[in-house]
Amino acid sequence: MDDIQYIINLEHLEGIENEGVQIQRHNRYNHIDAFEILMEHQFIQIFRLSKDVCRYLIELVRPFMTPQRRATDLSVTVRVLVALRFFAAGSYQLDVGKNLFVAVSQPSVSRCIGEVSAALNQQEIFNRWVHFPRNFQELDAVRLGFYETFNFPGVVGLIDCTHIAIFTPHINDDEYPEHIYVNRKGYHSINVQLVCYSLSTCLLLLNVFSFCRYVIIA
Repeated sequence: MDDIQYIINLEHLEGIENEGVQIQRHNRYNHIDAFEILMEHQFIQIFRLSKDVCRYLIELVRPFMTPQRRATDLSVTVRVLVALRFFAAGSYQLDVGKNLFVAVSQPSVSRCIGEVSAALNQQEIFNRWVHFPRNFQELDAVRLGFYETFNFPGVVGLIDCTHIAIFTPHINDDEYPEHIYVNRKGYHSINVQLVCYSLSTCLLLLNVFSFCRYVIIA
């Protein structure tokens, strides 16, 4: 009799535990609204963009994102915030997923980063924001921006590079063999060159194989 009661108690406890798991899984999709909870400076500290700029970015990439079809699907807003948090932190995807405002699994973080990155690289978006000055008027405006902001005449851009770590390529391509991705610190990476002007708008993004940090003067 005691054994039967013990089994009944175990089944009862298992039911309570399963109910708790179901509640936790359901609550995963009720993300805390970072726009409502966070103050402006807190939002910028976490996502590196102001709320208004972030809202603009969400609407900018929305046409190129997969629409939310089910209640359990991540909204476009959450997917963009997940990607922004990863871009801002440069941390592991698992740590990004544990963030209170973007609480998702590591595979979901990976998918969000890929989808948002692909959207930002659409020609309609990329060519609008990533380009050199196209005429003398735009060039003079950039020079004036540097002078008014930093009192530094004749500057038309700032250039820097950074190593973006990548997984070891599995296929040895004849044109781009595996060893060319090994940097001086011994790990595989892509050396990315970034040029921007005084308002931090990107002018040009390149993959390069040399490190540099210069001021472009014209």
